[in-house]
Amino acid sequence: MEQTIAPRPTEMTTQEQKIVLTGIARSKGKAKAEAMVFSHRFGWAFNHVGNEDGKVLTAGWDHQGESVTGKIVVYPTVTGSTSGAVSLYFKVKQSKHGPAGLICREIFPFDISGAIASEIPAVDKLDQDPITTIKNGDIVEIDAPEVGQKATVTITRRA
Repeated sequence: MEQTIAPRPTEMTTQEQKIVLTGIARSKGKAKAEAMVFSHRFGWAFNHVGNEDGKVLTAGWDHQGESVTGKIVVYPTVTGSTSGAVSLYFKVKQSKHGPAGLICREIFPFDISGAIASEIPAVDKLDQDPITTIKNGDIVEIDAPEVGQKATVTITRRA
């Protein structure tokens, strides 16, 4: 009779689900990080996200008090003004508390200019709604090789 040996907890494998979306690259680059998903319009101005710590400051916004540092930030579109582009650049390049990449339903030109200056990838017009498809904590990889060309977003979710 064959004996079955149960795996030790450290040998157990976790199942992962991968979802691949395609969209348009608005700022080229590659990034892989944890997703932070916002259900509402989002802005990068200093009064929305702190320049010195990357924490979400606006009362009532998703993730208030949490840091965007090193995350792939997913949001429908922008709120704010041209100060958002400068603030995004400052957070990424100066204080090092900016996001690793941006994913939007429709990215606004302010954020595109900030992402290009910051040398982080930005993608929009995905074939599925990123706000409902990507979940907080998913590991998201952006591959955006050329501005205006096809980009891929690979979502890895633990089952």
